[in-house]
Amino acid sequence: MCGMPPSAQTSPFAKISLRTFLLGAAVSLILAAPASAGTDCVTGSKAAPAELVPACSAIIDQASNSSSERATALLVRADAHARTSGGLTQALRDIDRAIALDGKNAKAWRLRGDLLREAGGDLNRAASDLSKAIELDPQDAEAYELRGVVYTTQRRLDRALADYDQAIKLKPDDAQAWSDRGVNYYLGGDNEKAIKDLSEALRLDPNRPRSYTNRGAAYKKLGQLDKAVADDGEAIRLDPKVPEYFDNRGLTYAAMKEYDKAIADYDQALRLAPRPNFFTNRGDSYQLKGELGTALSDYEAALKIDPNFAQTYNNRAVLYKKMGERKKALADYETALKLDPGNENAAAGRRTMISEIAKFGAEPPRPLAANSGNGPSFDCATARREVEKVICADPQLGVLDRQIAETYERVLKSASKRSAGDLRKTQRDFLSMRNASFGRPGYDLRKVMQDRLQRLNAMES
Repeated sequence: MCGMPPSAQTSPFAKISLRTFLLGAAVSLILAAPASAGTDCVTGSKAAPAELVPACSAIIDQASNSSSERATALLVRADAHARTSGGLTQALRDIDRAIALDGKNAKAWRLRGDLLREAGGDLNRAASDLSKAIELDPQDAEAYELRGVVYTTQRRLDRALADYDQAIKLKPDDAQAWSDRGVNYYLGGDNEKAIKDLSEALRLDPNRPRSYTNRGAAYKKLGQLDKAVADDGEAIRLDPKVPEYFDNRGLTYAAMKEYDKAIADYDQALRLAPRPNFFTNRGDSYQLKGELGTALSDYEAALKIDPNFAQTYNNRAVLYKKMGERKKALADYETALKLDPGNENAAAGRRTMISEIAKFGAEPPRPLAANSGNGPSFDCATARREVEKVICADPQLGVLDRQIAETYERVLKSASKRSAGDLRKTQRDFLSMRNASFGRPGYDLRKVMQDRLQRLNAMES
């Protein structure tokens, strides 16, 4: 379809790091053990990294300590480095040393595999490390769960499912494993199983905002929009600082055609993080509301942040098509396809534009002339401002513009000299404000024009 802009983010699972948003951290790098008083280098210490690193270094640097003791200290220090900004490289170096000292330490292989996955680099190496951890300790449920995450990221969904199954078999109360398997089912298109697993994750741990928003996405796929909105609302309640939760709920509101609510959620998402997909999604809702100029501004804001965001070009092409700008629409569809050759919407839109240009030409259809009495009050052929182009492209706005101009002239003719001066000023202010405000978030051109016409009608009566 080329008549409806596809969402720039059709679910919370698209274009987002699976682990950082979808799945959450399956396990903390802090190993499970009671917190140590002071700064002893022990597994599970809650001490600050700045205190823990030197405590562990003292053990690591003491050559008389056993290889096992030094390897354990290296893993604790790796955890401390991983909890500091920019410390991932040093953490990996420590784990490399730990494995060199004790190659049969399953925990070291698991932690290195997890860090490699977090780094987003060589996922095959991460899977290999996690497989080694499983070989050394076949009862390590976390290693299965983490390898499942790697396979999910690689879209090797059958392998991921087998690992999640084993993780749940070994540790049936692991809410993260249920949640991750639910995501895997979602990506495989089995939304009912996804909902079942995510619901079990929430039964085990009700304070999981990501599980709520992921279940909401599955409900949305099944057309159960009220449940989707409720789940995203719960995710927002639990963690109102994650912009994706607002964006996800906005997408559902847009599917319900509640565009004002959708725009309010996109506004909040953008306040938290100005991302191109949030601008594009908000632009889609403005477009569907009929506020074409505001939609265009949002698409341009998205492309300013990321000039290679293919979906924005596709959706702006839909907008240009509505405005009669066939040449611009074709160019945007072609750019979308260049960036994303598999975009079926862009391919269909491109074919439509080529056909329309062959039949009608590339220039936008010219509206009725101003003196015909049916078009805007100004000559669209010489329109330069974006707001004027939008008025020319929308027959209803064109009629509104002419009604405002004609009513203004009638009121002006019957006004006293003093009143006429005031009236001219209010008309100039109206046009100046319209030109300056058009395209800003929340600006409703149609409503502003209707309000102006109502005021003029009241003066005339």
